[in-house]
Amino acid sequence: MDVEYNKLDDEWINNFEKTDRLYKDFYKDDVYYINLSIIYVNRDNEIDKIKNDTLLMQYPNKISQEEIIKILKNNAIDNEKRYSLLSILRYNINLEPDEIKNYLLNGENKEYLSVIKNIDTVIYQKTINMFQDLNDLIVIYYEKSFVKSNANNSTKKVYIRSLNTNKKTIRNRYKD
Repeated sequence: MDVEYNKLDDEWINNFEKTDRLYKDFYKDDVYYINLSIIYVNRDNEIDKIKNDTLLMQYPNKISQEEIIKILKNNAIDNEKRYSLLSILRYNINLEPDEIKNYLLNGENKEYLSVIKNIDTVIYQKTINMFQDLNDLIVIYYEKSFVKSNANNSTKKVYIRSLNTNKKTIRNRYKD
């Protein structure tokens, strides 16, 4: 029973690898970059400006708290106008490969957009390679309103002191 390993048919492995390469775009993979969209809204509730950029993550599937704070601080001022943070939204397509056909045919509506309530590490779930470009972090800023102080509207300073501190009591002397 002498088996020669050189004569084994490995053609089926090569065929499988060729077929597998065709479906490579449908496998889930880590998220290494996202699109960063920054939206500026003016005092009239109109979109003033939109900035688009690509953000490379330091760690796969995560944007650290430090990165988010850096993004927020760097973009809070635009064209010498101050903006305050209104909302942070995460768009993450976490569709399973076997759900693609149903999603395309039936248009099943899943929740891919979520609101980030705390400035903390943002986690992205693994995404199908074909949909990697759709992952997004949306930051919405609202223009700050400046209240000008008027000289007539200033508050006066109030001094609080004891009533008996600077008074001397003088006795009345009765003459008998």
